[in-house]
Amino acid sequence: MLYVLSKITRKYGSRTVLDIPLMEIEKGKIYALLGPNGAGKTTLLNILGFLEVPTTGDILYRSKTVNFSESSLQNLRREVVMIDQHPILFTGTVYKNVEFGLKIRRISQKKRGIIIEETLDLVGMSAFVQAQAHRLSGGETQRVALARALAVSPEVLLCDEPTSNLDVENQTAIINTLKQINEQRKTTIMFTTHYMYQVSSLAHHTFFLDHCKLTATQAESFKLCR
Repeated sequence: MLYVLSKITRKYGSRTVLDIPLMEIEKGKIYALLGPNGAGKTTLLNILGFLEVPTTGDILYRSKTVNFSESSLQNLRREVVMIDQHPILFTGTVYKNVEFGLKIRRISQKKRGIIIEETLDLVGMSAFVQAQAHRLSGGETQRVALARALAVSPEVLLCDEPTSNLDVENQTAIINTLKQINEQRKTTIMFTTHYMYQVSSLAHHTFFLDHCKLTATQAESFKLCR
């Protein structure tokens, strides 16, 4: 297993927002995370992305117990990338946005150019390479955010409502890209969505969260969301 979460809780004061006795995530699979607003989906993604520390419990990642010290988490964050529902691009061109993570990783300028070209082509945004990021539409912004994440070749990609409020063209482009990187790169993906057709067409497995708990098997989750 890539992840094993054991007795994980997350509390804010006296309020419990996540309570998961056991959760296992297999490497190279696509997972849909379903549930009503406020169920704890984003909190769970943040914990899986090592952006938030659970209040109690243990996480095994690559069969090793996660040390929640900041230095250890920084290293893990290089392997796990999260795309927010409303991603924020940096000031400047699309090229500069996709280049950001590569520069941090000290990838050579020549290799950066090759990776950026390939990644923008993958998400169908090659024509926008020198466009100003702040002038992009919502769908274009989401696709550039996806390219920025994929450029650093993450082991795990966490997507919080990646196609929310997008037109059909951009939804299709993003879903097709997620399928492609999973098939070709074996990237492990977890995404939240309210679109059931995306679950049936994209996900290998489904989790359902309700009132901070995993409450259903894959088959049951489809019934609960109807």
